[in-house]
Amino acid sequence: MTVYNDENSPKKAAPAHGHKWPEQRRRDDSKNKICAWILVVLLPFLLVKLVFFYTSPFLLFSPAERNQAELTTELEFASPAFIPSRDEEIVAGSKKSPTSELISDSGTDSSVQYETESKTPVLVVPPTHQEVDESEAVEAVGLSPQAQQPSGEEELSEQPSKQEEQQEEKEQVDSPSELTPMEPVDEDSPQDNGKKDDEKWEAPPEQEKAADDKRQPEEPVDEDSPQDNEKKDAEKWEAPPKQEDTISSNASALAPAESKGCDLYDGEWVYDPEGPLYTNRSCFLIQSYQNCMLNGRSDSAYLHWKWKPRHCDLPRFDARRFMEIFRGKSIGFVGDSLSRNQMQSLLCMLSQLEIPEKLYQSPDDKSVRWLFTTYNVTLGTVWSPYLLKAVEVEEVKEFIEQYNLYTDTLDDGWTSVMNDFDVMVLSIGQWFFKSAVFIQNDEIIGCHYCPGRNLTEVGFAFAFRAAVRQVLEKVARDYRGFTIMSTFALDHFENGSWSNGGSCTREQPLKEGEKVLDGINYEMHQVVIEEYDSIVERRRRNRKRVEFGLLDVTVLSLLRADGHPGPWRIYNPYDGVAPGAHVKNDCLHWCLPGPVDTWNQLLLEILSNQKN
Repeated sequence: MTVYNDENSPKKAAPAHGHKWPEQRRRDDSKNKICAWILVVLLPFLLVKLVFFYTSPFLLFSPAERNQAELTTELEFASPAFIPSRDEEIVAGSKKSPTSELISDSGTDSSVQYETESKTPVLVVPPTHQEVDESEAVEAVGLSPQAQQPSGEEELSEQPSKQEEQQEEKEQVDSPSELTPMEPVDEDSPQDNGKKDDEKWEAPPEQEKAADDKRQPEEPVDEDSPQDNEKKDAEKWEAPPKQEDTISSNASALAPAESKGCDLYDGEWVYDPEGPLYTNRSCFLIQSYQNCMLNGRSDSAYLHWKWKPRHCDLPRFDARRFMEIFRGKSIGFVGDSLSRNQMQSLLCMLSQLEIPEKLYQSPDDKSVRWLFTTYNVTLGTVWSPYLLKAVEVEEVKEFIEQYNLYTDTLDDGWTSVMNDFDVMVLSIGQWFFKSAVFIQNDEIIGCHYCPGRNLTEVGFAFAFRAAVRQVLEKVARDYRGFTIMSTFALDHFENGSWSNGGSCTREQPLKEGEKVLDGINYEMHQVVIEEYDSIVERRRRNRKRVEFGLLDVTVLSLLRADGHPGPWRIYNPYDGVAPGAHVKNDCLHWCLPGPVDTWNQLLLEILSNQKN
């Protein structure tokens, strides 16, 4: 009989680890399955990340960058032979930016080297004010820019000399000697101011004709040319105001356009290297009359100026910001062809974000509505050049277009649809220069330039004021939205007008003081300012909400004589024209792109401040 103890127990003899192999295998299988599932879950995220990494440069390339790329390469249009001026030769010899290339032509000076194709637009890049100031300061002290900045070795060498000077001063305290101090050189007050911008900029010698305040109607060009019927009205207009009463006189009326305590209209035009937000190639909504590049205008320096307020910054127009602010809203531009000119500018600026859909077009294409479907934003124009009831009569004389103007009745063409818009931008002025018979209470009370008719000449000033006053009272009483009143948009005809040789061929903005706001331009501007101030003051006195804003386009456009189509209102205007023959110029409307884009830049600031 076998006796078992602790040493020979069968339990101890059995392999104690035999049952652990299947359990270990199960653990390993579980770990492998967990790792496989983790890999399956993470793999799609890794693939998406790789795809986004390699495609992000294309996804993030914005329309604005594509427009800039177009502008910096070339714009395709037929352009006439070009002979560079002295200003352009200076630029040609300096360092060129991609947008400062000039046209090379067989008729140009061979000494000037041009690096672009023959169809590239001309760009005269003006110097910035900062560069001019720096160069003048350098000339004043007689140093080169390199000499003004000492190197590191010079700075180190100056330190011991300063210590020695201090030691010598201490020694000479008890025994002062006669010293002749050097006169300090004030770099901020240049002594040689004779060499100004004139060395790089040449203002054309043409001067505007005096007595702007006396205009006569002329041959009509088209319905978009409201200055064709003008006449001088010496009896109604007083002498031009003093210079100190011109632009600065409207300071009290500019409060609605102030942004965070800054007057947006107190500023100047400065060089803008970025250029416009769009081109004639990236916006297909430009009318042929304002498509200056397509029509053959070869210079493009007028595209590189921006408005800079003196005491604050004006943000660059942001189409997405505009759309977000006015999502689900509608904006109407009511008035004459300049009002439509501004609306088309805004269309092009917004179309870089989304292409709009046309909702309505009148038979004459003067009243149009567009819809940006993504943001549900509507833009529209309503044609009403007087904002008063006006009936065209037969031509009383050759080339004279005349209207019966009812000075006490508003045009129901816009009053009947004004509440279709959440914001209205009103603009009138130029059409009041036309020949007109004024009717009040169904009786003729006089006329403006009505030859051959036995009527009293009363001028047009009172009719313009009556129109502005009644319009503002109407919208204050019956309009449910926000109203922006534009001031008078002046023209830049030189040596004549629409049909008697007037032209505007400048390629640079006018210099400050070269054109002042006086005569009829000043009077028309003041009418809007005074009537606007009056309606705002009455509403504030009655403790009513002020749903008004002021867009002072007069101040903005005063110096921009370079921004009009001029002869480039039609395609290749000099084709088939005898050498030296005059080509009719448009010096009233604005090229697109052009200075009118700045109007919408300020419009956005006014509306965003109102919303805030």
